[in-house]
Parts: sequence; structure tokens; C-alpha cells
Amino acid sequence: WGLGLFMLEFEIKNEKDSLKLPALSFGTASFERSDSDEVYFELLDTFYKCGGRCIDTARVYCSWLEEGLDSSEGVIGRWMRARGNRDDIILCTKGGHPPIGEMERSRLSRAELEYDISRSLEVLGTDHIDVYFVHRDDERIPVEEIMPILNDFHRSGRARFLGASNWTAARIEAANKFAVENGMEPFRVSQINYSLAHSSTDTFGDPTVVCMNLREFKWYQRNQFPVMAYCPQAKGFFAKLARGESMKNLPEGQFTSTANLARLARVKQLSMQENIPAAVIPLGYLNSQPFFVSSVFAASKDWQIEENMQAQDLKFDYKTIAFLENII
Repeated sequence: WGLGLFMLEFEIKNEKDSLKLPALSFGTASFERSDSDEVYFELLDTFYKCGGRCIDTARVYCSWLEEGLDSSEGVIGRWMRARGNRDDIILCTKGGHPPIGEMERSRLSRAELEYDISRSLEVLGTDHIDVYFVHRDDERIPVEEIMPILNDFHRSGRARFLGASNWTAARIEAANKFAVENGMEPFRVSQINYSLAHSSTDTFGDPTVVCMNLREFKWYQRNQFPVMAYCPQAKGFFAKLARGESMKNLPEGQFTSTANLARLARVKQLSMQENIPAAVIPLGYLNSQPFFVSSVFAASKDWQIEENMQAQDLKFDYKTIAFLENII
């Protein structure tokens, strides 16, 4: 197998600023309880000790739970204050998510986006977000209405860089064309669903989700546009099934398909032959794409973080990628 160790990162920059995105980011949608700081602090400490610096959250996270609103951002804010490490962290958060249960209704007005970023800054206890994402798109709204709002966030210093979450490549291209032509800050990074497992909007039952497909892939490759991939391990599909756990009533069961089960078999084979944990292989796969990908992984135990962080400098050659994709 062609395995390589590299320090994988991508520099995003504008005329006045730059930051280096690492290959692995820590997703915190599961930081659901405001009374469990000790548990979450330990996870964040482990991530930090393993070299992790990029943390991803969102205004909407945990709002689906009773008293869950502010939980994820709140934990991160308290942890950064307790550790005094805000300047070491690449902090990503997102706003503009539709109301839970009303995904057809967008929240992309100036007042709504202004509220979201202001509240995020307050809860996180910081004066700026390193990468601020619009969490969802609404193609009924012209990009000419959205980008000036985001540009104001950037010009005011509240958002160092801008990102699009669950926007199609075509909409990102249109938004960036307008922004550049009008002297505004464009999107510098995109968050979409991307993993070794095939998925689609049907997989998630959410038409506002954007998943990597061939058309999107070609655009990212052609433009060398960086991606932050969420669900990079397909909610544990490969790792759990490789350990022999049942799919019954587990969320990773939604990824079950003939194509994905064939890829699972390849992951298990590579894992056994190279002594690489099955959970790490999908992360190495994303590291090996022809454009930069930062995998936003989730974990609820220290050992999972330590295991996943083995992938922060792991890259496969094209033959190994073809093997995992079940092409050869």
C-alpha cells in the first residue's frame, strides 16, 4: 500500500490575513449538556494535546434539545477561557440555519444573520470568529443580497474569513464572482457532507443538505477550493461495522447500500493488512483527495480522539484510493 506521512494543511488568506486549516477538525454538535463541562473539557483537552487546533460548532447546535441552545458554543467558550488558549484555536461557527422542524424556511435576512453572529460571539466569549459559515442556503435569495451582509461581518473584524455550509458549488461560484467584482470578501472554504461512503440528501432526509457528487467534485478539483467535510466517517459506519457491531437502530445504518458495504469490505481488508484502525482509514482517504479536505470528526471518548488524530498526517496513493473506492 502507498502510505505517506505529511503535515497536511491549507492556507486560506486575503490581502490582510491568513490562517492554516489542518487536516482534522473537531466537531462539537454532541456537546449537548450545559452541566457537563468536566466531560467536554476533557475531550477538548485531549484533542488539543494531540495537536488539534481547529474546532467547529454552530449557533443551532443542540437547539433541538430542551434547554440545549447555547450548549455547544457555551462549552467551547468556557473551555477557551479556562485554558487561556483562544489565540491558539481556529474557531469555526455557523449561523443562518432554518428553525428546527422548518427546514423549508430560511433565516438569511440581515436581522437574522446579525443576531446569530452577535449571539455566537457573546456565548463563545470572543470578539471574532476565525471562519464564519452560513449554515444553509436558500437559492430563492440572490447572492447579491447575502454577500454584502457577510462582507460587513468581515469588515467589522467579527469574521476573519467567510465560509459556505451546504451551498452548491454553482452558488459558491456565483457568490464569489459577485463579491470579487464588488470588492467584497468572498467565501474561502466550504462545508459539505463528504466521506468514503456514498450519500445524498435522501440519506439524511434533509433537502437542504449538500453532499459531494461528481459534479461538485470536479468543481472543487478544478478550482482547488478547500472543503471541511462533515460526517467524514459516515457516523461510524466503517468503524462500528468493522468491529462487528450491528447496524440495527444505529444511525450509521442509513449509509447501508451495496456500494458502501463493498467499500466497508475494502476498509476492513486494508485495516487488517496495514494495522490501521478502521476509523482512521476514511480520514486518510479524505486527506488524499486532489484538493484540500479538513475532516470534521466527532468523538465522545478520549481514545476515539487519540485514534482519529493518527490521521492528521496520513495520506494514501492513488492505487490505495482506487482500492478503497472498489474500482480495482
